[in-house]
Amino acid sequence: MESHTDCAEVPQGVWIYRPIPDEPDRPIPVNILARGDGWIAVEKPHGLATMPRGRFVARSLTVALRRQEANDDIVCAHRLDRATAGVVLAVTDPAKRGAYQRLFQNGEVSKTYLAVAPARLTQPVLLDGGAGHLQVSTGSDQLGDFTRVLSRIEKDGIRMRNVPGVPNSETILRPASKIFTHEGVPGLRVWKVEPLTGRTHQIRVHFAGLGAPIVGDPLYGGALASPYGCDELVDGSVHLQLLAKSLQFHDPFNGQPILITSHRHPDMGMPRK
Repeated sequence: MESHTDCAEVPQGVWIYRPIPDEPDRPIPVNILARGDGWIAVEKPHGLATMPRGRFVARSLTVALRRQEANDDIVCAHRLDRATAGVVLAVTDPAKRGAYQRLFQNGEVSKTYLAVAPARLTQPVLLDGGAGHLQVSTGSDQLGDFTRVLSRIEKDGIRMRNVPGVPNSETILRPASKIFTHEGVPGLRVWKVEPLTGRTHQIRVHFAGLGAPIVGDPLYGGALASPYGCDELVDGSVHLQLLAKSLQFHDPFNGQPILITSHRHPDMGMPRK
């Protein structure tokens, strides 16, 4: 008796390719902030992935830059979350790629961010299964008052969490505006943020762990956030209010000090010039 089956046994491996989303209807323009010998600094907009991966290939900063600059060798020396806007350093010369990437890997790049979040920071004992495992201290220096946050950050599904253990992340927070209300959300402030380490979602996780998630953050409970996974803002929502404001480093080839600053501001809470 003849049998029929939809299964087949094959002697070699089988490759499965995910469908690729449609290409953008038009080129994605990228604002160039500065150029150097073998690198360019650019302004990444909200919602654009840094590296091509998953369903974001053409819709990534790397591919947009390669097309705009007609240079397929361009690689970003570091990455920002897709939801975060601001300064990104990209390497245009493959021979110099490793040197600039090592600056970030070795913590030799000073970074500053601006974030809009509640002005009142707390330190909950436990928040959502352990997000409150923080070491928090306050102080003052020549730049003013600051809050120092240390924790151990580990991946938990699509989120990162503060967990017990030896800290692997450190962030400095400084008030950068008066307290204000936006769209009915009171008690907000712009914070100047200095991440001294570079863990995934570090700034977002530290604010959430302090009971003050960044406005517009869909992963960590921010006010005015769109549902997670939405590519477009829904009515009444705002982009993640986190901006990579500046990068500062010494060029590894000539020792020249480099400071690159974004022309952008958060969408709320900062005066416009």
